[in-house]
Formats: sequence, structure tokens, C-alpha cells
Amino acid sequence: MLARTPILSIRVQPAPPRRLNKDRRRALIDKLTEIMQAAEPTPFAAEGPCRTGVRQSLCLQGWQWAYADAAAIDVVSAALSIVGAKRPNWYEGQPEWTQPGALPILRERCARCGKPLPEENRLWCSDVCAHAAKMDRQRQRWGEEAYSQWKANKAAWIERQPARRCEGCGGMFKPKRKQQRFCCYVCAANDRRACG
Repeated sequence: MLARTPILSIRVQPAPPRRLNKDRRRALIDKLTEIMQAAEPTPFAAEGPCRTGVRQSLCLQGWQWAYADAAAIDVVSAALSIVGAKRPNWYEGQPEWTQPGALPILRERCARCGKPLPEENRLWCSDVCAHAAKMDRQRQRWGEEAYSQWKANKAAWIERQPARRCEGCGGMFKPKRKQQRFCCYVCAANDRRACG
């Protein structure tokens, strides 16, 4: 008969949750606020891409996914509250929503090609126009999401860069590119004049 070996249980302590420091959090919120103010048609259009960009940047810095996601939710929520974004209810979120008491727009022509509408259709003259309009909206949304995600990722990259000394004026600045040597265009232009 084989002797039983005791099973030793090893307890692994979970890693403490990571948080953004106060200055970095404030800088990210400010940058995300700028992105969300420029988002069309509402600030919520940039919510998902900004969250993805911040989370992606933190994960690339070695954060665990759950902690990076929690930090991304925190800064995106703070930016939305600064912008004053109010989530619409379900009814207001529908594409055909109009102000209460207002009549919906009745179309006589196709919203895509301008041909007369058949009696049974409300927006498009055919399935081809409906599909093409849907793909146009999808392409536009993909482009806006990709741009918002890139801006959020870049903001997170800038915030983790150490400050550098400007070769023109000697002031400290955070670089926006890897090889950036000057804090602004004025310092760079003055350096070119001195060289030439």
C-alpha cells in the first residue's frame, strides 16, 4: 500500500489594487474631458473608445486587466460628469426620437439617394440604400471610435513620460513624441534661426 503524502496548501496573497496617483489622474481626466467635449453627437460617443484606450495603455505598463479597467472607468466617469453628460432614457436613445409633442419628419424622398420613396418605406427607397446608409454610419463610427481611442491612449502615454528640459528655453515639459526636444514651436523656431 502506498503511503499518503499530505497535501500542503499554499496561500498566495492577492496583489494590492493599483490606483493612479492624484496628478496623473487629474491630467487624464482633463484630457478625456477635451476629447468628450469634441465628440459628436454626444460625449457618450467617446466613452467606450476612451475607456479602451486608457485601459490598453495601463495594461501595457504592466497593470492587471481588472485594475486597469477599474482605473479607466474611474477617469472616464469623472470626465463625463465634468462635461455634464446626462444619460438619455431608452426612449430618447432611439434614432427616430423627437421632442415630446413634436411630429416626426415625414419624408417624400430617399434619405440616401434622393429618389421618391415607395409608399411602404419611411427612409430609404430600397434595401440597397438602407444597407449602404448603415455601412456609411458604421464606417464613420469606427473612425470616430478609433480616433478617440488613439487620443486617450496618447494622453496616457504622455502622462507617464518623465519631464524633460527644453533645449531652447530651459523649461521643463512633458514630451508628446519620443524625440521631442523643445517645449513649443517658438523654441524650435528660435533654435533653427540660431543654426541657420
